[in-house]
Amino acid sequence: MAFTINPEKCIGCGACAWVCLFSVPEKTDEEEPRFVIPKEKCIGCGHCENICPNNAISPLPDHKRLKKVSIDQEKCIGCTVCQHVCPDKAPFGERGKPFEIDQSKCNQCGMCAAKCRHDAILKEYDG
Repeated sequence: MAFTINPEKCIGCGACAWVCLFSVPEKTDEEEPRFVIPKEKCIGCGHCENICPNNAISPLPDHKRLKKVSIDQEKCIGCTVCQHVCPDKAPFGERGKPFEIDQSKCNQCGMCAAKCRHDAILKEYDG
């Protein structure tokens, strides 16, 4: 599940690197900057695809976009990590008790799931 950058379309603007919450896109060359997305690092949120001004970014053939995240109430210990890393402050709750995710605020970036140390974030994919 990842995105790729077409090197012939990439203009090296860095918008993909700027918007990526996980610092995935990497510059290939200082002389003639272009960016690449290492497949093993990309979580597939699609923020880079949405911001690319030259439409150089597209999902790989096996890509499935994250549709929804939720919190497993049995595994969540209320540590607040998800709340602190979420750019939209979608996770909410009381410290020490299982948190929930406000789906109206969640942008499906996957940051909470990537940072949860207890595997308490459940992910649903489309397709």
